Amino acid sequence: MEKNTLKLNKTRAVFCKIRENGILASIKKIYWIISSKLGNFFSVIVPCPLRLKFYSNLLRLIFAPGFKRKRILGIWDFKALPWSIGDPLVFIETLNILKIENNAEEIDICVVYDRNYPIGNRGRSIFNKDLANIGSENAQDYLLEILPLFSTCPFLGSIYQFNSHNEFYRFLKMNIERYDIFPPLAMHLGEAYNFLCCPPILNPMQDFFNKHGYIPYLRIGERDKAWAQWFFLKHLPKEAVAVTLSLKQTSHCIGNNAEPATWLVFIDQCRLDFPEVVFVIVGLREEVFAGLRDRPNVIIAKDSGTSAIEDLALIRASLLYLGISSGVNIIAMFSDLPYLIFQMDVSNYLRHGLKVGDKFSFVLDTQKIFSAEVKVTPELLFSEFKQIYSKLDKIRWCSITSEKACKKHSHPTTKVLD
Repeated sequence: MEKNTLKLNKTRAVFCKIRENGILASIKKIYWIISSKLGNFFSVIVPCPLRLKFYSNLLRLIFAPGFKRKRILGIWDFKALPWSIGDPLVFIETLNILKIENNAEEIDICVVYDRNYPIGNRGRSIFNKDLANIGSENAQDYLLEILPLFSTCPFLGSIYQFNSHNEFYRFLKMNIERYDIFPPLAMHLGEAYNFLCCPPILNPMQDFFNKHGYIPYLRIGERDKAWAQWFFLKHLPKEAVAVTLSLKQTSHCIGNNAEPATWLVFIDQCRLDFPEVVFVIVGLREEVFAGLRDRPNVIIAKDSGTSAIEDLALIRASLLYLGISSGVNIIAMFSDLPYLIFQMDVSNYLRHGLKVGDKFSFVLDTQKIFSAEVKVTPELLFSEFKQIYSKLDKIRWCSITSEKACKKHSHPTTKVLD
């Protein structure tokens, strides 16, 4: 009698579940339970026409809707454009603005290079002849390190990578009706969009800010930002705050390089007056100059093997960023992060219709840029740092960093055992 009652209750429970979820949802759930129990055996043995998923996907294919809004297609062509960090970030911000202004659906990006001559037009320049490290053998390796930069686009749809212009043009011919293209097709074909001759590349951001009162910020994903906060918790003393610092030391535009002695004196002074501040050095591994590792209030991010995108995440997760004018600055410029940027070339003001020392319209009160005409001294660095640092909420930063910090899992579908 008890067994019959138990069976009856189970039957009622099943019918209640079917009534609650609906017949179609119940069938799907039963199918999912069976397939998960049988695992790979089920997926191999059962023919496609007998699978429910086959017909649902077939219907999706047949009745796939046409597009209602166009997308923005950004073309980053390494034949005309530089292999760099900052220029692609400026390009992405321009695409963000075009997406909003045109009410486009999303942003797709095509990254194109010539496998046989990857350095492109810049390889013909006498200035690059002895500086280029890229060639046909390692171009793909360099590209795969740069590609994550495009994840800073908050409206990113699809990203395509081509190592042949012919393959790219086949793609473009098949999909051209789907897109509003940037740079305009004529400029791309004429290789005129190339960041040479000092174009006013920040004007779209200024115009957008003047019209709307804001700019879209470049994106750092929650996974990388939480990792950066975890990095700070792991490497910084308790109750310390992280100030990121990039000090350019490259063989191009040597006049914009940081003067090591000046910055070391500044770092030493901060250790005395602000013992809670730890400087986290980001940038190229080779840029770390003598004396930095000797300072107890300095951490070298590259000693932990950080990638380019992780360096950008460290900048955005820090309390404050300081740096010499270079490409990595852009991740701070298009954000609300407090920063001090030094040695910006005078031409950057003039080409945007500004006088030396003027502010770009989108720069906030806690953000400041100094022209190359301003001599960088330890006294200037300390004075400006003290002024902006005093305005920041260190307690709130520590609280958020502690709350949000999370170690990054390198594998998408498993975790390393403790």
